[in-house]
Amino acid sequence: MSLTNENFNNMELNTEKAVQECREEIDKLKREYKYNAVMEKIISLFNAGHTDSDLMLDLSQIYYNIQDYERAEKWAINAFTKDGNLDAHIFLAKIYSADDKIEKMAEILNLILINSKDEFTSEQSKIIDDLLFYIELSYEEDEIKNKFPNIAKWINMDDDIGISPRNIVQADEIIEDLNEESIIQPELIDENDSVFSTSDICSNKVVFDLKTVVVKSAEGTAINEDEICQLQTCKPADIITEIENLKISLHKKLLVYNFMASVYYKIAKFDEAIVLLKTALSIDDENEFILKNLGFVFYKKGELENAKIVFMAITNKDFMICELLEKCI
Repeated sequence: MSLTNENFNNMELNTEKAVQECREEIDKLKREYKYNAVMEKIISLFNAGHTDSDLMLDLSQIYYNIQDYERAEKWAINAFTKDGNLDAHIFLAKIYSADDKIEKMAEILNLILINSKDEFTSEQSKIIDDLLFYIELSYEEDEIKNKFPNIAKWINMDDDIGISPRNIVQADEIIEDLNEESIIQPELIDENDSVFSTSDICSNKVVFDLKTVVVKSAEGTAINEDEICQLQTCKPADIITEIENLKISLHKKLLVYNFMASVYYKIAKFDEAIVLLKTALSIDDENEFILKNLGFVFYKKGELENAKIVFMAITNKDFMICELLEKCI
């Protein structure tokens, strides 16, 4: 789509009110996935002289969503160059991740993480953590320290850990540190109990769309607590269908399966977590990250023989795996 098409410049944007209304309409259309309409309005604003970095980032995100990573990269760079837009710089790393350009992603993140951790918003930190997860899978620890020292520093200082795909193996220790009132106790959950419902644990009633949430997970976009809560009530088969429909690499699908498994794990739905982790192994049956998590879920469920079989399949056994293996014998 050409940015010089004069047909796009058909809006009266002579007042601040009109410009603001146009920006609000852009946000609304983005939520509705009406990308062509969004692009037309952005270009109209450009033609009216409003060439700020936020609009450039919006345009980059549109190209990203239609998987035109070359143009997405261009506009993210333009947005960052314009005024040092940090969101654009982080989004550039996200583009490289989606395009399987891990080296470029790591280089950008290493530049971004020159900033101290408290300079990032919680949403920015979430995106960064998700991207760092790919780097930890792609590089050895020594290589990260040598090539990307700022990334190494961030990972080492990341002490405020919750249950996530990156650390589900350590969830037993994490749960012990949580305030008992802030989590759902597994022993209180009975799937056959008609009293238990989503409303008991969700703070708000929200319109939930599984496909949208799965796409957000694949993109590394933050998923809020209500969406997590609704995910926990979904059937694994429905989640598998949505993941299989994603137009992403098999490696990315594996990571999405792992995240969804961690959502079930958080409320002790071990059978559902196992289904998703086994599906992930159908993509790569030697993936040690998935094997560790599957073995740990079997261990937590009390299926020690299955846990032992899975742990034995791991080539590079760390201290935790060796200790768990001893407990399974």
